[in-house]
Amino acid sequence: MGVDREERAVRPVEFRRDHQLDLYDAQIVTNVTGRSAATRKRLANGRETRAFLDAALDLTTDFLTPEASARSLLDDEEDARLVMPFLSRRKVLKKAKENYGRGFPLSENMLRHRWNTHSDFLADFVSYALSDKYWTLHDAICRQAESLLTTTEAFTAAVHKAAYEDLLLVFELPAFKFQLLAVATAQADLSSAQSLVRMYDSLSELWTSMYEKVFDHYGFKFRPGITAEDINILLQATSEGLVLRLLSGVNEPLLDHERQTSLLGTAALSFFFSLVDPGDKLTLEQAVEQAVGQLRHK
Repeated sequence: MGVDREERAVRPVEFRRDHQLDLYDAQIVTNVTGRSAATRKRLANGRETRAFLDAALDLTTDFLTPEASARSLLDDEEDARLVMPFLSRRKVLKKAKENYGRGFPLSENMLRHRWNTHSDFLADFVSYALSDKYWTLHDAICRQAESLLTTTEAFTAAVHKAAYEDLLLVFELPAFKFQLLAVATAQADLSSAQSLVRMYDSLSELWTSMYEKVFDHYGFKFRPGITAEDINILLQATSEGLVLRLLSGVNEPLLDHERQTSLLGTAALSFFFSLVDPGDKLTLEQAVEQAVGQLRHK
């Protein structure tokens, strides 16, 4: 985001993405060829490997815009999966060369040397794309949300602001649509399914930790039987559902740009109000039964 096509194409390798993560040890790139683990580790972390994966990531971002999607599907070739016709070997290689320039020689032989089949490459790409997008993006969003929620006197306003920015950012990222592609193929594609599990595990660990820190900061306690993990799952599912509705272009009051609020913020406050123990030590079910009983006898 915020980088035009020409600038991205000539950007030096070291400034593109965080290349410190060991892709082999992190089990992100696992389908490269090599007789020994040391060889596979070297290939998985090689600059050519990252160049091809980054190129596929850029092609995915380009494809998930209406204009590029229609154009790309016109010249498909047989070695890409039906759900990813925009990631053929030829297109990945062409994009990698555009991105890294003449000083960084790349060839189809390099691509084939690392992955026996194009399906192997695409399996590693799915894992790489989800790791690249979700860990780095949500780490930044999570840190900002924690800062907002623990450094203000206006707690409800902070919740709305954090939720609004989270929902808007995820909605505007083409990479979220790639997640939908991965979900759609997960039942028939083990690599997509495994990548999604790892992605959600990482997200849950990140956000659950943030909610625990916020609760500790204020001294909040959950109702009996409720955990920070429950809050995390509820809010993640709500956020993804609302983004789907935004992508569908429905005419619903999901975002209020003038007030910088959203239904995600409303949901977060609702969960907070109902799941935080105000001191009565009742379970959620007991609290609801008590409230319903009081309303019936009014």
